[in-house]
Amino acid sequence: MNVPGPQGAAGTNGTNGANGLNAFTYTTAAALVPPLGGYVVVQVQDSSFLPESIAGQFFVSVQGCGYMQVVDVVGLSVTLGNPLPGVLSIPNAIPTTPISIGALITLAGAIGPQGPAGAAGGASSAATYIVRTPDASVPSATALNSFSSGYLKTQGSSGSGFLSTVATVPVGDISGVLPVAKGGTNLSTVPTNGQLLIGNGTGYTLASLTAGSNITITPGAGTISIAATGAAAAFVYETFTRRVSGTVGAGAPQIGPSLTKNPFSLTEFPSGSWTGIDTASRFTAATGRFTAALAGYYRIDVALMLSADTGTSSTVSFKIRKNGTTDIGPANIQSTNSTSLVGPFFIQYIDQASASDFYEVLVTTSALNTYYIREGASFSIQRIQA
Repeated sequence: MNVPGPQGAAGTNGTNGANGLNAFTYTTAAALVPPLGGYVVVQVQDSSFLPESIAGQFFVSVQGCGYMQVVDVVGLSVTLGNPLPGVLSIPNAIPTTPISIGALITLAGAIGPQGPAGAAGGASSAATYIVRTPDASVPSATALNSFSSGYLKTQGSSGSGFLSTVATVPVGDISGVLPVAKGGTNLSTVPTNGQLLIGNGTGYTLASLTAGSNITITPGAGTISIAATGAAAAFVYETFTRRVSGTVGAGAPQIGPSLTKNPFSLTEFPSGSWTGIDTASRFTAATGRFTAALAGYYRIDVALMLSADTGTSSTVSFKIRKNGTTDIGPANIQSTNSTSLVGPFFIQYIDQASASDFYEVLVTTSALNTYYIREGASFSIQRIQA
């Protein structure tokens, strides 16, 4: 009879199985995680690795989505269910999360038996607790959702803080300096009487108001009193008017061709006839100039009545000159070809003057005619503002 021979040497290890034979596969189409208790059909590369078992008795792990219950297998179509809460201890992905193409699916096994209920216990009635919601088994606890008065204070190695349900928190339970970016002042100095928070470009500075001229400031505890110490200086009003009163041939200034003259100057027109208001104040009759006694703003008005001596067509211009060198305001230029009355013509200008600045009116004729400055022509100045 045949007798078994000695045992041979061990054979070489086998190679890993192919996809579907080593308890895994990949999806071939995209899908979405179904709602809790719902189902989804997932297309896979291979389903032969799934065990032959009653539908719903084993689970698979879907990459990025969690554990799904195998409900049915038809060829390469696997129906997976999303377990209701309480079936699994590990939550799945949120429903409608995409199951992408190429997601790994591995066998996860069946659900184990439910463990025994935990032993009943209770908190020590000698201690106090804070719980999230009321719990009758902890009679000494305060529930956060019914916290209605007082404040909760915590202390740790890096400082202290609190959670309050009242508008006023004890100052002793607040520490540190609150920066401007957090709604604070970034200051810890107690202000003295009358000090205010003044912005300095980067934060706040405690500072007091500074009194100006004729002002007194009196700081007090929570008060600031501001008072005037003296009346403001009264405005000094200056006015001047000089008017031609002579008629043509009898006191009216006559300016010859190609000349520039001041028709209100007694030196240039010694036979001139004028009337005026306050002409002695700051007006010099010899030069026909008004000199400002005080700095300020002055309004200058010039009104000229012009009449040509002949019928020759020509032009005449007049302007305001300041300090003998500077022409200010608009120049008024008129032309005529008859001896009829021309005018009145006006220039009005407001100028800022320093004390001792002076003003005059100059009339310039062309080379073809002589002009009279007729009766009613005037030169007026008023100081209107300091």
